[in-house]
Amino acid sequence: MFGKVFCRLLLSVLVLLMPLTGMAEETEEKENPAQQLGIILGLLTCHVNPSDNTNDATKMLGLSYSDWGVITFSNSYHDRSFFGGKRFHTKKIGHPRNRNFFIQGNLYAGLLEGYGDRFPNIGGITPAVMPTGGFGYKDATIEVMYIPTPSGGVFSSFLTFRF
Repeated sequence: MFGKVFCRLLLSVLVLLMPLTGMAEETEEKENPAQQLGIILGLLTCHVNPSDNTNDATKMLGLSYSDWGVITFSNSYHDRSFFGGKRFHTKKIGHPRNRNFFIQGNLYAGLLEGYGDRFPNIGGITPAVMPTGGFGYKDATIEVMYIPTPSGGVFSSFLTFRF
């Protein structure tokens, strides 16, 4: 119950922030922002139309470096899964009064393993593309992604901290 409410609230906040992008100024990137080590921690996951056995506790954990990342998580079917790929990102759009706050879009593209024959695959490995939207403060970002499925889809959120 709490997860669904949190996901809806987070999605609503992101939608409400979109008009600010026209007024906002781009933040200054660090001298070499791509060469940063990052930690990725899963927050909440909620399924639009869950079954009785759907897993919302993903226990996501990942590492990234130079926009390349490896993530492990427990998928919707309670199976251990792995994703490895690259992050493509937009420029950070900063808040007009405090440039430490920003919004940013990302696209994660790579290979996904751990779903068996539930997705088209070659040897158990599936190509995956996952768009996200997020907001952050300095080096921490909370991102939300939506993955469409035949049963309505999955919202997942995670925290990324780069240092």
